[in-house]
Amino acid sequence: RFLSKFILIHTLSHILIKEFEFSVGYPATSLNERLYINDSDMSGLMIYTVAGAEGSYGGLISKANEKDFMKIFKSALYRAKDCASDPVCYNSLDGQGIGGLNMAACYSCALIPEISCEEFNSFLDRALLIDEKFGFFRDL
Repeated sequence: RFLSKFILIHTLSHILIKEFEFSVGYPATSLNERLYINDSDMSGLMIYTVAGAEGSYGGLISKANEKDFMKIFKSALYRAKDCASDPVCYNSLDGQGIGGLNMAACYSCALIPEISCEEFNSFLDRALLIDEKFGFFRDL
């Protein structure tokens, strides 16, 4: 259960960072993630700006209101359904990346610059988010 929750939240963090890059104009290298995951019912993530990088904390905060964030959130999930490397990326059975620790995740869809990821781009799977049968956000 813990690993599934970790992969779900970590992948969500990555697709949100990619969406901030695409739709808001923040370079992914100026954003970092912080994951808060444990065995309790509540877990979360924080995306924050890197000091001295392009973009500002204030600009990121301006997108944190419910209306703007839901638009970014839904757009990120929609964009995660498509990868330039599909069907190879989505249907990977042996894993991808370092040690095969990723499933449906590659640089085209879910990987971000390594300086932005606290887990070195490992433990990612878009299918846990958007798969039509078992994806956590399949109904959005």
